[in-house]
Amino acid sequence: MSRLRDVVLFAAAVTAALLLPVAAAELDIPGDYGNEAGCNYAKTGDFAGDDLLLLKRKEVMTFVTSCSFVQIFPAEADSQVMIVTCGHEGEAETTLGLMRVQKSQDGMDAYLIFDETGTMWGKAGRCS
Repeated sequence: MSRLRDVVLFAAAVTAALLLPVAAAELDIPGDYGNEAGCNYAKTGDFAGDDLLLLKRKEVMTFVTSCSFVQIFPAEADSQVMIVTCGHEGEAETTLGLMRVQKSQDGMDAYLIFDETGTMWGKAGRCS
């Protein structure tokens, strides 16, 4: 019974968060992070490669998907979990989902980006 209550409370919190007129949530990162194509896009606005991955304070994007952070929660293992709304190339609908961003543990100034299924979108290094 308590699991059902937890699910209902979580759904109510998500619904309330989405209905409140608040500014977009922001990651506490010192700049843009991405792969080569993502950092190039951040500098020039040019979609140079279909492998684009770019992490910014208010969003994460790939060549075909852009997700805005609605709410951010601290999590274990130097990571953060966020509720996101995503637009997808060629689709009129916006989707709601969860993502996780984790500081790279290999000593690099980088972040690992995961979707709600745990699939890693990639590793985003600091853009210069």
